[in-house]
Amino acid sequence: MTERAPTGIRLLELRLAGRAGSAESYAVSFQNASRSRWLPLCVIAGESQTGKTSVADFVRYCLGDNEHPQHPEIIDKVRSAILVAELDEQVHTIERSAVGAPSKFASVWSTHVDNIQSATEQRYVIEPPSDPNSLSQFVLSACGLDNVALPEAPTREDSPIQLLSIRDVFRIMWVPNERLDNKNLAFEHSPHMVRQKFRQLVDVIFGVHDAAGTDLGARIAHAAEAARVAARDATALETVVIEEYPEGPLELKRVKDEASEHIAQAEEQIRLMDEGQLATERQTEELRSALEVASLNSRKADLRVRDRVSLLDRLAALRSQYADDKKKLTFLKEAERAFDPLHVQVCPACLMRLAESPTMHGGNCSLCGSTLPTSDASTPNSGAVQVAGDAPVGTAVIEAELRAVNRRLDELSDYWNRMDVDLAGLRTESAQAARELVRVSEALEQVTDLPAPFLAARDEALRVRSRMAGELQRAEAGLRLWDRVAAAKAEADRLAGHASRLRTERTEQRSRPDREAVVSAISQRFTHILQDFGYPKLDLAHVGTDLVPHVRGLPYHAASSGGLVLISLAWHLAIFELAFEQGEAGVQLLMIDSPQKNLGHRAADLGDTEFSDSRLVENFYSHVRSWLHGNGQGAQVVIVDNSPPTSVDADVVVRYSRDRRRPPYGLIHDAVD
Repeated sequence: MTERAPTGIRLLELRLAGRAGSAESYAVSFQNASRSRWLPLCVIAGESQTGKTSVADFVRYCLGDNEHPQHPEIIDKVRSAILVAELDEQVHTIERSAVGAPSKFASVWSTHVDNIQSATEQRYVIEPPSDPNSLSQFVLSACGLDNVALPEAPTREDSPIQLLSIRDVFRIMWVPNERLDNKNLAFEHSPHMVRQKFRQLVDVIFGVHDAAGTDLGARIAHAAEAARVAARDATALETVVIEEYPEGPLELKRVKDEASEHIAQAEEQIRLMDEGQLATERQTEELRSALEVASLNSRKADLRVRDRVSLLDRLAALRSQYADDKKKLTFLKEAERAFDPLHVQVCPACLMRLAESPTMHGGNCSLCGSTLPTSDASTPNSGAVQVAGDAPVGTAVIEAELRAVNRRLDELSDYWNRMDVDLAGLRTESAQAARELVRVSEALEQVTDLPAPFLAARDEALRVRSRMAGELQRAEAGLRLWDRVAAAKAEADRLAGHASRLRTERTEQRSRPDREAVVSAISQRFTHILQDFGYPKLDLAHVGTDLVPHVRGLPYHAASSGGLVLISLAWHLAIFELAFEQGEAGVQLLMIDSPQKNLGHRAADLGDTEFSDSRLVENFYSHVRSWLHGNGQGAQVVIVDNSPPTSVDADVVVRYSRDRRRPPYGLIHDAVD
């Protein structure tokens, strides 16, 4: 059975997490609208100074580069960089801190960033990139390029070796702005080790790398030993986990789900009981308030009854007094009628009985004949004196006083009767207030007896939740350990697969393609791409064995500024396309920055009229799209461009406006001028 070749890297999403205390994040998606699949062509468009190139820089940083963007708005706003990518068809999330100096390690989860809470975190060191546990080797394993040894002196059998790193692969995978016209495409002007390592990288990608000089047998032995150690560690870890959690991950998952369900039910019961108790407490407060009101009303009613009884008692005493006065006046009146107060029946001089009682007549006394003074003529000196034939003055006064006493006694009796009737109503109100007080008191006593069963039920729900929380914690701990077992087994399988690939490499060593044939194929593809671009006056184009391109029979250094850009683009695309089509090891991802550099109107500004035709840019995009929909199906190309042509509007994943009125402003969308 033929072993499946690694499928490389595909970008899904870049997310920059905001500073601590901020929920803001800054993201770029490389997926379709439904987020179900990565896009083959992703164009990042927008004005300059908006963070377009920083997107590619953060992608490289998350894949293992040793630096990250340090622009002021990024320093102020960004805490960490998170890359979601498919590594060998498996979704992974890679996170690195973006605060201060480049981080020394990376956190990796074998799931999407939205699901990392339930996944196991793996940490990989950044330096040195040759460390088998480094992020560089982990990423390269998805491309089939991990643990590739490159000899420093290929002609020497005892040559020291260096492992290929992701930073070496960036020279093929990433085409920055400055690489387009720096006349150093094949690193022919770089130090010897850089130039040699680049050529070795191309040989490795196309399977023509001479493994004999790298002691392939030693690499196989090292890989096999690493696989055995990993398998042994995985077995030992599994043994320990089985002792602690013999039920296995499936049962633990079931226990976790049931515990979570029970916890949710218990919390719902507690919530409902708390709401019921809260309602009961509100009712209790209302009853206490009602009790205070009823008690106050009862006291007021009793006070009104006591005041009314006291008033009636005082009125009764006053009425008795008036009744006594009435009796006295009546008796006095009757006495005056029955008896003459002076008893003058005998003359005081002769002692003879008078024929009639003495009277005052005309101001003269009939008894003694004396004439009274005018002022005294009408003033009686006794109850027997009469004025103008009227009744005696004393009797009139008594009758007047008697009438007044009768009137006051009647009024007092009427008022007393009315107060007595009101007293009956007050007694009824007092009785009602007392009954209401008793009712509210009994209701309050009944309510205050209720918390006992409520507390018992709530305590039981709390015990259930606590017990289930313990089971949930144990299940989660067990699942984490079983995840570690699965990760250890996967690592052992990966190392075993690497050893198997090395053995296959040794077996197929004799059948490796000829390097000259590879260079020839690159040369032909290079020429074909330039033709697709519409390179002006194209002639005698080829790529030499040293990988240096030539156009019009001259090394590419002789081309104009616009020609340099087209040659650089065609050269990178030729290597990338052929490596992908031949199914060789590689990243199968290409990122290009500023493909319009020195072309179109920019070329005209530089006086390079030969490359001022805007169709050159259209042709570049047309070639990339045609290849991706043809022989390049399965590859991914990311292009950073200020103003891509309208023909690729459907491929623009984000367009930064640098205008706060037309969001997004830039990568850091809230850092506006």
